[in-house]
Amino acid sequence: MRKLSWWGLLALTSALPVHAGDVSEEQFLAAAGENHAAIRALGGDLARAESERRRAGTLANPRLEFWREEPDPVSTLSNWTVAWTPPLDGRLGLGKQAADASVAAAREELKLGQAEVRREVRRVFAEWSVAHARVAVLSRRLERIAHLATQERHRARVGTESGLSARRLGLAEAEARADLREAEAERARAVAAARAWNPELAADAVPLLPPLAPPPAAVEVEISPAVVAAEKRSEQAQLANRLEGRFWGFPTLTAGVQRIEEAGVVRSAPLFAASWSLPLFDRNQAARAEARVAVQIAAARLAQTRALSRAGIEGGVGAYTSLVAAVGEAAAAAADVDRVIDAATAAYGAGEQSLTDLLDALGSAFEARLRELDLQARALATHRELEAALGRSLTATAGGVR
Repeated sequence: MRKLSWWGLLALTSALPVHAGDVSEEQFLAAAGENHAAIRALGGDLARAESERRRAGTLANPRLEFWREEPDPVSTLSNWTVAWTPPLDGRLGLGKQAADASVAAAREELKLGQAEVRREVRRVFAEWSVAHARVAVLSRRLERIAHLATQERHRARVGTESGLSARRLGLAEAEARADLREAEAERARAVAAARAWNPELAADAVPLLPPLAPPPAAVEVEISPAVVAAEKRSEQAQLANRLEGRFWGFPTLTAGVQRIEEAGVVRSAPLFAASWSLPLFDRNQAARAEARVAVQIAAARLAQTRALSRAGIEGGVGAYTSLVAAVGEAAAAAADVDRVIDAATAAYGAGEQSLTDLLDALGSAFEARLRELDLQARALATHRELEAALGRSLTATAGGVR
């Protein structure tokens, strides 16, 4: 039965009917959904930030006090007081704003974490599918060379050919078999990695080589979660700096009742008091200095994040566009590989070319297929890096990691 050409292998996801064992990248990504352990493990920072926001918005508790004095047997003094410091010094509002910025940054950082998981899942699937496709190409090469070697050994036995050609083809067969075994070992490693992400994969699961998405149009660097998170961290640092500068606190207010019992006479009166901590020595100097440095660091990180994000996105778009074009050119060059192999084999069988020419033709033909596969793998890797830099998916998926 005639084998598929290489361009047909690359278009397998659309050109061939999908059977029960076929697994597309979209299906593999769907398995890494919200309930996957890798996704659930990302929520810690956001949970802590939300807890800090609740803590920042919680008022201080009032303090209830009671004390009793008996200066002599016939006199008793009792006080009931409630003391509370009203949040009127400006710290509560600033604290809540800083916590809100922290929550917003944590949400963007969660998006980045999800994008990293998506990149890893796509990498595992790409390595699995590329390894499977490489095994298919090398199996085809071994099959063709083994068939020629068998023919040459038969001719050598009947005396129509010298044993040298049979031995050369035998060496070529051994080399092709070694290459195939190495590719099979790599595929076994890739399959194990794929099952670590999706243990429910069928035993006969066959990965479909992911098609290349069209190169994206111009993208905005400022909407990258990395940039937005850095902006929010810078905003949080500025608010924290203002918060640390509030070293004047509001007085603690006390209200209550004083009860005096003396010689059988009971007298009661309201009690009011206020206490105020005067910042004569401790004006929060150390925390204020630290907060000022934190503002500078956050601003520097924001500038660096913007520069790196822009470089990663613009460079990724350019690199991916070039690689997509290269894959197309390689596919066009490999379109006639099967005909070249058949023609070279027929010419050798008819005595029109030497064994060296045949081996060179076979080597060039299969190298064209492998070169196209390598370019496909590089293009997929570049697309994954571009998605990670953007912090979002550039392809629509039915579910799972987006």
